[in-house]
Amino acid sequence: MKKSLLMSAALAWVLLPMPVATVQAQTEAGGVAAPKANTRAAKRARESKEQGASKAVPLFPKATRVEVKPSGAPALAKQLSALFELQDKNNNDEAIAKADAILADPRATAFDKSSAGYIAGYAWLAKDTANYSNASKYIQGAINDNGLSNNTHYQMMLQLAQMLTSDDKHAEALTYVDRFLSETGSDDPKAYVLKANVLYQLKRYEASAKVLEDVLVKKPNDKKILLNLASIYQQSGNDAKAGQVFDRMRSAGLLTESKDYETAYRQLANIDGREQEALAIIDEGVRKGILTPGYDVYAFQGQVYYSAGQIPKAIEAWSKGAPLSKDGEMYLNLGKLQADADHWAEAKAAAKNAMVKGVKKTGDAWQVLARSEAGLGNKPAAQAAYREAAKYPETKKWAEAALRQASGK
Repeated sequence: MKKSLLMSAALAWVLLPMPVATVQAQTEAGGVAAPKANTRAAKRARESKEQGASKAVPLFPKATRVEVKPSGAPALAKQLSALFELQDKNNNDEAIAKADAILADPRATAFDKSSAGYIAGYAWLAKDTANYSNASKYIQGAINDNGLSNNTHYQMMLQLAQMLTSDDKHAEALTYVDRFLSETGSDDPKAYVLKANVLYQLKRYEASAKVLEDVLVKKPNDKKILLNLASIYQQSGNDAKAGQVFDRMRSAGLLTESKDYETAYRQLANIDGREQEALAIIDEGVRKGILTPGYDVYAFQGQVYYSAGQIPKAIEAWSKGAPLSKDGEMYLNLGKLQADADHWAEAKAAAKNAMVKGVKKTGDAWQVLARSEAGLGNKPAAQAAYREAAKYPETKKWAEAALRQASGK
């Protein structure tokens, strides 16, 4: 079957949720609220909350980076406290301005700078939906200033990689995701899937597939990762391996949702020699009540049957799908098949429905109608349809020749 006839299934990348503004940095700073910077109470509050932050459950226990003790400049405690309050209030513009002031202050410690960069980055993320360039700049600065705990530091790093690849900065994104994996020793599948996605965007398909294959050693039945892997194999021209992935999913009972069946049958139909299995998957999904028959399913079935030369089954599928279509194109294709099979009454009805719903080439519909009327022995109606068909460039020559033949000229 020609691949051009089918819509290729989209990659189902399992990515991290895009980062949202949080109060992690505030927690680490102790959320300095009210005590004035130089009082003993303020010092005790900061020390107490810094100790509390240091006792947080480590998300990256294998990290090679030495855990950072939060330590802000006493002279900037008030400004930092105000910045945290702005974060809580989602006052993005003012938060960015205050963060810039802290970042420019020579008294700022690494903790102060990283906290300010962190908050400014997420403020930009909340206000700028066009791209992540501003957010990435601040988050990258927060990482480079190296002032936050491992938990926040490495979560930022992984999210930065995702933002960079979303902005098509794939090579830079790969640097950060590799650094994350190297420094944390993390075995989180989401991080590896992100790396696979970046490699895929760089058209390094073999390397991308290898990353996912390694993940599947630990998570052999992860459906979404398997779907990603199948897509990579197919994109790289390795249809046989793509088919094997779907065989594996099917045998493991991993096709459990309508989108699973849709992805499976569309991709299998694009693999030479596996079109009939694609149809079998459709039948299985419908039989199980997971896949609901509709226009897309019937259109797909008709295409596969037509390409396989199974015209009666193509007619059956398109007869079900045409009434559900938004235009008359499927009715037109159905009419052509019916006419070729000498089913004149059915072809006539399909041609009329095609014109009612609208087609790109109206002359083709008149041609089917003319053939149908002629096949039914209704010569006046056939000649009228020939004249209509002669008005359109796609059927003008054919219709004029048919009229001459009908008139005996």
